[in-house]
Amino acid sequence: MCNALILNFSNTMAERLNGKIQENKIIAKGYRTFKNFRSAILFFLGGLFNLYP
Repeated sequence: MCNALILNFSNTMAERLNGKIQENKIIAKGYRTFKNFRSAILFFLGGLFNLYP
């Protein structure tokens, strides 16, 4: 926390991305393989959900 105050850096973006992945993990209990789970993460967090019809 001291570094964030002194250097004006934080890991906010990493924590937010991790939170979104954890949220997707809760929703994604039906995925059978890690490959499908990884595809869902890339789909939703990569901005591809705008292509969904």
